[in-house]
Amino acid sequence: MGKVVLVACTSVGRAMIEAICSRDVIKGVELTGIVNLNPEAAVGKANYDSYMDLVKKYKLNIYYCDSVNEPECIQFLRSCRPDVIIQSGWSQKFKQEILEIPLYACIGEHPAPLPKGRGAACINWAIITGEREWGDSFFGMEMQYDTGEIYAQEKFMIEPYDDVKTVYDKVASASVKTISKHLEDWSNGILDGKRQDDSKATHYPRRRPSDGEFDFTQNALDIYNQVRGQTKPYPGAYFYTDVEGKKTKIYVWKASLSEQGSEGGVKVMCGDGKEIVLIRVQIEGQPEAWAADCINKHLEVI
Repeated sequence: MGKVVLVACTSVGRAMIEAICSRDVIKGVELTGIVNLNPEAAVGKANYDSYMDLVKKYKLNIYYCDSVNEPECIQFLRSCRPDVIIQSGWSQKFKQEILEIPLYACIGEHPAPLPKGRGAACINWAIITGEREWGDSFFGMEMQYDTGEIYAQEKFMIEPYDDVKTVYDKVASASVKTISKHLEDWSNGILDGKRQDDSKATHYPRRRPSDGEFDFTQNALDIYNQVRGQTKPYPGAYFYTDVEGKKTKIYVWKASLSEQGSEGGVKVMCGDGKEIVLIRVQIEGQPEAWAADCINKHLEVI
């Protein structure tokens, strides 16, 4: 039986754990260990999942670390004697020492149709920039980020009604579909990789919370994409306005380009002459609220 170790800390990793441990989907594979971030080390990491409930449910062999490269974590990985290590949602670069631990390969899961979408925050950027055709890739890890041979890829569409949470749900589904097809082969050394075409590569930079600012001189569609690409569990898109004479940050957690299904919303004219409907908003430091309640109560003009 193939031995697999998972290095993961997000909802995508959760879906893979469930698929492997349930035995209904994937057979011939044993999950011999999991590496996750300590909750303290994960502060500020959007989409973090500790898997605490899964540890109890499946009696998982799990190691919580501050860094995957710390000596104790490397020792744990070696003790699991993996045929393959699968990495998902992990922002720390692996040392060469870790890449050499598994019998066959370290395989990275990246939520983009590589070589398109290399780099950080690719789902956020894909939504913000209006991408429609997207995908999830499993590739051979090396010292450079996201450049190794592609072992498998699953495509899906980003719909106009999707947001970052629902797209990550699609990524999780695609990842489970991929490992259901290939994980047993990978753990037995059957790795049919295809080299990436670097000439077709695109790169996304890491996003910071300050990148979420917008104003209503922008096009309505651009603002809508900003909102859905940065909504919870991410830091959120926001604008500034005066509240009782004070410059105040207003987060927008949900918006719409149509009046349909936008009850509780407030229409705002944008720079292209089109309207966006703000639906769920939050004045910084206060509870989230319906835009109609919050804006009518606190704001005269946006």
